[in-house]
Amino acid sequence: MLNTISVYVIEDQIAYRSELQKYISSLNSPNDDNNYKIIPIENFVDFHTDVKNLNIKDNDIFLIDIDLNLSFTGIDLAKLIRTKNDLCFIVFLTNLSDKGIDVINQNINATSYLLKGTTLDTVRVKKLFASIQSDINARIHNEEGYLTLKKAGETIYLKYADILYIQTITGVRNMLMVKTINSEEIVDGTLNKLKKKIQSPYFYIGLRSFIINLSHISSLNYLLGLVIFDEGTELDVGEKIVYKLKKSL
Repeated sequence: MLNTISVYVIEDQIAYRSELQKYISSLNSPNDDNNYKIIPIENFVDFHTDVKNLNIKDNDIFLIDIDLNLSFTGIDLAKLIRTKNDLCFIVFLTNLSDKGIDVINQNINATSYLLKGTTLDTVRVKKLFASIQSDINARIHNEEGYLTLKKAGETIYLKYADILYIQTITGVRNMLMVKTINSEEIVDGTLNKLKKKIQSPYFYIGLRSFIINLSHISSLNYLLGLVIFDEGTELDVGEKIVYKLKKSL
């Protein structure tokens, strides 16, 4: 089952962007578990505005021109991305070797940076993606940290710490809704099978229609039968379930 990794290319030099995209596409292999889905960004202003609504996954890769000639720089854009996800991969593209110091001083935790030069340094790009691939594989095989799920024919990996709850979907068989801090994912599977798979001790699995991450519960409303999570989400489970959860907290 292929794991699709989104690669956002944010580069204002059209020729370099095209060359970079083609080379990254060539890195895809039918023998690999991971597949790169390249997402070229052409309207930088719109993307800058829409980042707050973007569902950024831990294994997403952002290749960002550090010197965007706009009211904001690539560093500014990277800062916004970091507010959405601490673990995604950020690689800066630059013509100047000393720009790496600017990045370090901004505490962005960039993965690396690529010197653009007159031609694409394919050796450097290949090594960079091999390193990122190694990090991704290490994350995937860390069963204590990630839950592996299937979604529309692809394998996705959700961090246990980001999951608020998982529930069945009324009237739909073999499909579940996973609510995380940043997104809602509709995935394949049944709750009974998932209960046997979950490795985290913080998940309450004693309910028929829900799996709930106890570590994210902020409060319980007994009168309304609500679970209130620490980021503000409310889940209507009914009074009986609220009392069950209270005993486990």
